[in-house]
Amino acid sequence: MIGAIDPLALAAKMAVTAAIVVAAAVAAERAGPRFGGLIAALPVSAGPAYVFLARKSDDGFIAAAALAGLYANAATALFLLHLALLSARLPAAAVYPLGLAMWTCVTLAMRELPANLPVALALNVACYGVAIAATRNLRAAPAGARAAKGWSDLALRALLVATLVGTVVSASDALGPRLTGIAALFPITFTCVGLLIHARLGAAASAAAMAGGPVAMLGFTAGLATVHLAAVPLGRATALVLALALSLGWAALLLAHARRRAGASPARR
Repeated sequence: MIGAIDPLALAAKMAVTAAIVVAAAVAAERAGPRFGGLIAALPVSAGPAYVFLARKSDDGFIAAAALAGLYANAATALFLLHLALLSARLPAAAVYPLGLAMWTCVTLAMRELPANLPVALALNVACYGVAIAATRNLRAAPAGARAAKGWSDLALRALLVATLVGTVVSASDALGPRLTGIAALFPITFTCVGLLIHARLGAAASAAAMAGGPVAMLGFTAGLATVHLAAVPLGRATALVLALALSLGWAALLLAHARRRAGASPARR
């Protein structure tokens, strides 16, 4: 361990992370369901959590946490599949708690599996492969009319995100790298974005945004694997920069592809 975090520094980190996630949630809402899942898949909550952990933990801790995060990341694919299939059919008050409970149970069950990269990657390939195939026809739902909402819902989401990051960073010593890596991957950003789009654009838009999440999460998955492989030989700072570049690069490729398709669609008519 590198050192403890004082309360004021921790509060500042929590506030910064909450602001980043809220900004991402608002951007996803304004972008609509087509790009909502892409924005939510950016490392806007796990990324800051890993940065703050890197300031108080050593390279080996970060590498082990990233490996554990890959197992939790596989469960996120099933969480997104659940939201995409059920958000337009059941009330959000039922869909999201059930999805988070499922994510928790699946992630804890995966702790019984061998902790090595081939197993973790195989799980991710299987889970994301199923999720991408099953949501293929659910990503183009039209957005509903924008509802007028205040800022109280955003404030609540900011509080939830800040609490999660504060808990992960402050309790990492007690939790150890494996539980810390799992906690850092709790799908709080997808929950915030999905609920915000549901409240402001409608259930169908929320389902479509979550259906776009599995494809977008491939870049984040590659980033986690990179952190695990690179943290010890290259240093945790370099590993995190490489992971961020992979995640942003994949998002840029998906955005460019979506724009090309949008530009070509009138010619097909």
